[in-house]
Amino acid sequence: MHPSSRTNVRHAIRPLSVFSFCGQFIAASRDDHQAAHKDLPLCPECKRYRDKAALLFGSRRRRLN
Repeated sequence: MHPSSRTNVRHAIRPLSVFSFCGQFIAASRDDHQAAHKDLPLCPECKRYRDKAALLFGSRRRRLN
């Protein structure tokens, strides 16, 4: 990701991690990062990786009988 675009997007932070879905290190806490960047659009790489992970884990859901 280009360094100047880092401030123009909001990153989705992986659960239990200090890294975003696209691999960008997030120095602030999750709540602080989201509050400071709430008006920015979501990082396209984070969105793609987050959606891919949701599809992967969503397809493993067991059916209840």
